[in-house]
Amino acid sequence: MFKPSASLQRAIRRLALTTKQGPKGYYKGNRTGTVGRHTKRGGFIVDYGRVRTYVVPKDLRECQVRL
Repeated sequence: MFKPSASLQRAIRRLALTTKQGPKGYYKGNRTGTVGRHTKRGGFIVDYGRVRTYVVPKDLRECQVRL
């Protein structure tokens, strides 16, 4: 089995932690922030002022680009 040298192990530790290297259930996230808050009893309250919304252009049907 491959085992990295001591100098390589130090270099690996300096890199950002990935989900495969972290503990079970580790979620790295995507830096978008939260849309609410947790309650004392384990629930979650959504703050709809922080929910991301996407505006669809009015003339989307006339667009020439198709998937």
